[in-house]
Formats: sequence, C-alpha cells, structure tokens
Amino acid sequence: MNRCKKIAILVCAFLTALNVVACGEAKGDEVVYIDEFPTRQQDSSLQTVEGTELEIKEDETANADESSVNQQESSMQIEESTNLETEEDKTIGAEKSNAQTGENISTEMTTEELLDLFINGSISAISSGDSAFYITDLDMDSGEWDSYSIGERVDLDNDGENELIICGPYGGIYLDARNNKVYEFAVGEGDALVLSYVVYNGSTWIMYSSRMHTGYEAYHMEKFEGADNLVAEMNFHEELVDEDNVEGEEKYTLNGTEISYDEYFELCSKIFATEVTTTK
Repeated sequence: MNRCKKIAILVCAFLTALNVVACGEAKGDEVVYIDEFPTRQQDSSLQTVEGTELEIKEDETANADESSVNQQESSMQIEESTNLETEEDKTIGAEKSNAQTGENISTEMTTEELLDLFINGSISAISSGDSAFYITDLDMDSGEWDSYSIGERVDLDNDGENELIICGPYGGIYLDARNNKVYEFAVGEGDALVLSYVVYNGSTWIMYSSRMHTGYEAYHMEKFEGADNLVAEMNFHEELVDEDNVEGEEKYTLNGTEISYDEYFELCSKIFATEVTTTK
C-alpha cells in the first residue's frame, strides 16, 4: 500500500515538473516573441528612416543637379549674350571705321599726301594741256645725265604749301598739289630754259636761265602767290653790242631798260647768291 502511494506521489511530482517545464518554455517563447517585436519595429523604423533619408538625399541630389544645370544654362546664356554684345560692338566698330575711311577718301587730301601718292606711283601729274604722266614714265635714278631723282619740298609759289622738286636735266620738274590733284608747275626745257629758283626780296622766284652763246646771258624770273597766280616777272640780261666781236663792248638791261655794269653786277650778285640749282 505504501509502495503504491509512493509511486503515485512520484508520478504526480513528475507530471508537476513536466507542467512547470512546459509553462516555462511557453513563457520563454512569449518573452522571445515580445523581445523580437520591438526589434522588428526598430528595424522597420530604421528602414523607414533610411528610406526617408535616402529620398531626401535623392531629392537634394536632384535639386543640386537641377541647380547646377540651371547655373550652367544661365552661364551659357550670359556668355552667349556677352559674345553677342562683343560681336555687335565689333560690327559697329568696323562700320564706323569703314565710314571714317570713306570720309577720308571723299574729303580733300593734303598737299603732302598728294605728293606722296605721286611718288608712290598711285596718281599722275597733269602737265600742259590734257596730258599727264606718272613717275614711272620718268627715268629715275639710272645715273644717266637725263635721269631724274626725288628732290626737296619747297614753297616755290609763296602760298604756304610745299611743292615737290624732281631734280633732272635742265633743272628737272617742279610739281604743285591742289584740288586733290598734282600739277606740273614748272619744267626745264633745254639749254635756253634751265630751271632753278632763288629767294629775292623775301620771296621765292622761279628762274629760267639761258647761257647758250658766248657773250650772251638771259634770265627770266617769275613770282607766284599760288601756283596759278603770277604776280610779278623780271627779265635781265647781258649781250654783246657787236655779236661778231666777242671782245667788244657789252650792254646790260633790266626789264627792257639799259642799266650800267655796276647796277647789273649788283643785281646779279644779290640774285645768284641765293640761287638753288636743281639739275641732277
């Protein structure tokens, strides 16, 4: 009987222990599930936060990219506008320059510019009548007796503007520039008309000399005030009374009036002291 009770007690104790263990496992499982739930919530929250941050970063990146694109477009627009303004400025400047060049061509050129153009062969010089010649028509600097060379620029007609001297045979050629053209002002024409110039009584005179024959000398002088305005002339010469007697008596004249030797000598001394010969 006692043995049966012991067995019954042991069985009860065993069952009780099993129940306790089973309850403990159940509670342990509940604890696990309770612990896991917040973790899952945290994971979900973290994922949500990470997703939100990612979206924010993506938005920021997109905004930054869009801003950069806008800045680039704005910079390109500004650069294009600047380039356009620069091109417009260049175009306007070129148009102004062309307009100024046109004005310079249409306006009257200076004496020096016209003479330079003749020397460069760009324009011709008008001689007597309707004929004209270029500098290339002259035998320049060949060294021959009848060749020409560029001489000085001198105010030969007393108008305040220089004329160009082309040195050459018989005194060469004097050129005057006016009215946008170059004109032949004076020219030597052989032994009877050798060209030179003198300064007499404060003015420049053109002089033509003739010394063709022994015992005969003749001089003709012209004073201008402007190349086309002859204001004074003077003639003086000496000649033999008897052309067949070279040792004979001479006579002297000034503007057709006979003068003494002393008067003639004084006049010639004053004139020839300032003569400039322009024969090459």
